[in-house]
Amino acid sequence: MLVGGAGALGTGLIRALARGGATVTVVDRQEPAPALRPLIADFLRADLLRQPVEVPPGRVVLATGGNHERRHPWTVVLSTAMLTARLLPQLANRDVTLLSSLAVYGAAAGPLSEATAVELAWSNSAPESALREWCADARARAGSAEPDLGLARRLWDAAGRSGAYGLAKRAQELLLGEVVPRLTILRLAEVFGPGQPGLVADLTARALSRRGLAVADVRRSLLSVADLGQVLRQAVPPGVYNVGQPAICLTELAELVSDAAGCRAPLQVRPADNADRDQEVDTGRLTQLLGELPPLRPQVSAHVRTTLADGGSRAQPPIEVVLPPRPEQPEVVSSRQQAALWSGRVKHGNQWTDRLTEALTDALALPPDRALLLTTSGTEALRLALRATVGPARPGEVAVLPSFTFNATAEVVRQLGYRLVFCDVDPDTWTLDPVALARTLDRQPARVVVAVDALGNPCDYRALLEVRDRFGTVLVADSAPALGAEYQHRPVGSQADAHAFSMSFAKVVSAGGAGGAVVVAADAVERLTGPDNWLRSALLPELAAIVALDGVQHLPTLVARRHQVAAVYADLAARHASLTEQRVALGNRHAWVHWTARVADGRRDALARHLAGRGIGTKPYYAPLLHRLDWQGHAEPSQLPVTESLGDQVLALPMSSELTVTQAALVAGCVDWFLGDR
Repeated sequence: MLVGGAGALGTGLIRALARGGATVTVVDRQEPAPALRPLIADFLRADLLRQPVEVPPGRVVLATGGNHERRHPWTVVLSTAMLTARLLPQLANRDVTLLSSLAVYGAAAGPLSEATAVELAWSNSAPESALREWCADARARAGSAEPDLGLARRLWDAAGRSGAYGLAKRAQELLLGEVVPRLTILRLAEVFGPGQPGLVADLTARALSRRGLAVADVRRSLLSVADLGQVLRQAVPPGVYNVGQPAICLTELAELVSDAAGCRAPLQVRPADNADRDQEVDTGRLTQLLGELPPLRPQVSAHVRTTLADGGSRAQPPIEVVLPPRPEQPEVVSSRQQAALWSGRVKHGNQWTDRLTEALTDALALPPDRALLLTTSGTEALRLALRATVGPARPGEVAVLPSFTFNATAEVVRQLGYRLVFCDVDPDTWTLDPVALARTLDRQPARVVVAVDALGNPCDYRALLEVRDRFGTVLVADSAPALGAEYQHRPVGSQADAHAFSMSFAKVVSAGGAGGAVVVAADAVERLTGPDNWLRSALLPELAAIVALDGVQHLPTLVARRHQVAAVYADLAARHASLTEQRVALGNRHAWVHWTARVADGRRDALARHLAGRGIGTKPYYAPLLHRLDWQGHAEPSQLPVTESLGDQVLALPMSSELTVTQAALVAGCVDWFLGDR
């Protein structure tokens, strides 16, 4: 049985084990890719941190908790040590193989043998005794309905990013050692192979794009996933074994990858940092049992050539085009929600909606003459913005808006009775074109203009306000994706006559899947109340506000993460003339709710199919274009050449504050392969 078979390492092992004739049952919270189903005997779906599972008979291989880059690195403690603590009753008296790591040796100098003393850091205390105390606490709390996130953070805080993985893997070893008499511990070097993140995958992606291969002049042990599968198929007796190849100098590895890729990329030798120390491994004990592993260099070259022939690295697990943000402090969110439920104070207007209103008002730097209301959705926020500024339409009144936007923009305008007049967007920023708007209003007077901060990119508000004043209309901003965006170094939120924000599952800040906020003039709030109270059932409840407050409090961090991913994609676009990204005006900041680009030469759909084959999601934002829909006679016919071209060319790549730079580089590498010379 393979526990953790849907992750990168587990997926690679399924192939390697099946190739050798092994019968594999997978246990994981998500199902392995459809292509792997014929290779496994059975699949048991279970979130092992929260659900009990009956482990079937047979040998158990624990392959959980990889050390690849992650946005919430402390969660590695959950997927390694705490998951193991929960499984202990099921594993007692079983034949168990733990896939551990050379990271358990910590700062110990090489060559690392099984007899090398562990040198892990645990604050200022003795690490082994402190870790054993932590393991005792983990066993004591393993039966609770939810994992103790505070306990997980305690281990993370003891060592930080550089040492927590080693502590977590060592905790696995200690936990299992107390109850499993037939325990085999394989301490693995960094694994490479199909779908495996890490050094080889990163160098391969960089070689493909002809970027510089930056490595430190140190030595590192590696292990192919195929060799690991071969080891697992053998009858390795209980004990501790190092598994890996003799160390290779990283400069030599970079040259090897570049040669195999057939596109000699420049080599850059960078200064070594704390994470770059030599890692020589002594695998003599395992070699005495199984013999020498196949040579490393031919395996690296073959893997690189296969990756390029297949179209780039495969994402394991798949990367969706939208990855909803997780809470930064989930234990705090959960505790606050439980307290609210038990108190019965769950409606709008209690502690957490009040605190969220204050925090969001501060984040948007709203002046005193503006009021902010929290809403159940971005759609509801736009509805209230229009009601507070212009109200429902009188007979024959018109609203001007872009067609390049989400359906809800036009739906709300139409529901309030306005006739729709669509206006073209700027070819660079993809937001409402002020020149086109002036021409439209000159031809067709309108009661209100609805501008959209497209995909999180601020409109040209100064120019739009000049047009507003010239034609005596009202400017309402559908700023649904713009939390975290800035216009001329100020947060978007007070430029137009009203702004409507969304906090749905895709946005920078999510209120647990839904939610929004509207900013209007303070003296306009009274237009939303009265006999036809527009606020009834429109305001955000406490439980959603608790989730959103976590996001608002970490808004700079969430935006910064998205900008890291956007920088990877910007480099990608700079490498290919056929890829044109959305331009951000000087002085503005994009929120990067979505990262999209024009794909020229009619290749957008083919690129989307290629990426889907590599496990990477995409989406043609926005499709269908709104002016192409049937509005039952309530919209004017429109000629929108820029919007039409965007509709035929634009494709969104995965974007989220959850997405790592490593994942973004994998996506970019697959695009490089498709658009490059092959």
